[in-house]
Amino acid sequence: MTYQDRGIKKWQGFFLSEHNEQMDQQQDSTKLKWRKTMSSECIESVLSTAITHQSTLVIQKKPLNDDAFPEPDVVGKIAGVEEELIYIRTATEVISVPLFSILNVEERTVEKWYK
Repeated sequence: MTYQDRGIKKWQGFFLSEHNEQMDQQQDSTKLKWRKTMSSECIESVLSTAITHQSTLVIQKKPLNDDAFPEPDVVGKIAGVEEELIYIRTATEVISVPLFSILNVEERTVEKWYK
């Protein structure tokens, strides 16, 4: 009776733990983190610059409670402003964001593909 080798199947146990470690590292790098709290003057300055240049914004909202995780960022351009609301046009919809709920806002710079 001859033994038939199963090929790569017998090595799958060795790859599993390394694969799990790699997946954990990828998840850690994609987790959302709280950014630094900006003052209202800094937020207004960034927003006015974005309106002038029609640039894309990345907005992180304040937490609803103390132990909350960060919500996904709102990324888009300013579509309009009405009293204490700012309307952001994302890729799929228009979202209203109250000014008091903004924790951090940044202008997104476009990197050139040919650099």
